[in-house]
Amino acid sequence: MNNRWTRIEWFYPQMAGTEEQRIIAVLRSGFVNDGPVTREFEARIAELVEVRHCVAVTSGTVAIALALMAAGVEAGDEVLVPDFTFIATANAVRLVGASVRLVDVEPNRLTIDPDKLEQAIGPRTRAVVTVDVNGRGANYRVIEPICRARGIRLITDSAEALGSRYAGRPLGSFGDAGCFSFSPNKFITTGQGGMVATNDENLYRRLLELKDQGRACRGTGGDDLHPVLGFNFKFTDIQAAMGIAQLEALEKRIQRARERDFWYREALGDIAGVTFPGLGAEENGEVRVWTDILSDARDRVRSALEAAGIGCRAFWHPIHLQAPYRDETHVYPVATSVSQQGLWLPSAFNIDRRTVQRVCYEIRKVLDI
Repeated sequence: MNNRWTRIEWFYPQMAGTEEQRIIAVLRSGFVNDGPVTREFEARIAELVEVRHCVAVTSGTVAIALALMAAGVEAGDEVLVPDFTFIATANAVRLVGASVRLVDVEPNRLTIDPDKLEQAIGPRTRAVVTVDVNGRGANYRVIEPICRARGIRLITDSAEALGSRYAGRPLGSFGDAGCFSFSPNKFITTGQGGMVATNDENLYRRLLELKDQGRACRGTGGDDLHPVLGFNFKFTDIQAAMGIAQLEALEKRIQRARERDFWYREALGDIAGVTFPGLGAEENGEVRVWTDILSDARDRVRSALEAAGIGCRAFWHPIHLQAPYRDETHVYPVATSVSQQGLWLPSAFNIDRRTVQRVCYEIRKVLDI
């Protein structure tokens, strides 16, 4: 094999085929705001996640922030957040005005460590935001009872977990509310956008008010009553039309993701220097949006792949090393370690076995296998 190949991108959004048709129908309807198509999209996600209610908003970050607000979190409160996550999780807490307290993660699943979570709970702790990293569910068997016993609200950042299941339930259905993202690198995309899923009727009503200027029902924009404080985080029917079209491809994409992960494990599973985090949980319904590996040679692998025209993406820096949250007084050894070892490999929906083999060939060369 040689490097004279077309570049392999790490990931890119793909259309399902009916987006244009559905968007044109919305444009011709004359109503492009948050309306009937958005309600249909919400209902379809609620059915998929097996919850009573879903509320579409402008982004996954806003979904987390509004879920926290609706749950009663406010300025002066403290929210526990895993140190290993995309910075949006912490930023959503700050958007509410609450303070972030970081917690280390488990080394195998990369999700928040329940023991360290319980130790971190303090007098100002009002909520926990777990993160279902790349479709891996946090340990809700332990975390949910902890939160109930301590009177702490549980919001799940399930941005990367649509279609994934944990302990027989869809991710996003745990806790008080689950939050999804529809940004371009997810299983389905609406360009930008997010969703809050919940079974709590009071939280649902408050979400409606928060996203639409304090109104629980769409008004006229004229002599409406606004009984409580709210903002403008409405979705649009144009985005919803795209989302409904994307949902038509979801099962096929999930199946290809499972096949893709199997091909990577088949090609790299014999290498002592490569680990697949959370391996085996797929049998219980979990699915990865992107194939990820851990390796002490991560930086060498990354450089070699890029040199060979193969895109990849290094894991996030831990939150405690990001400037707005820099913390030099606490130690987060697991988050620090995995952030230096982790790499997301090419994972496009249309990737085939031959492409995976090419990627793995370059990885094996670096590791002298």
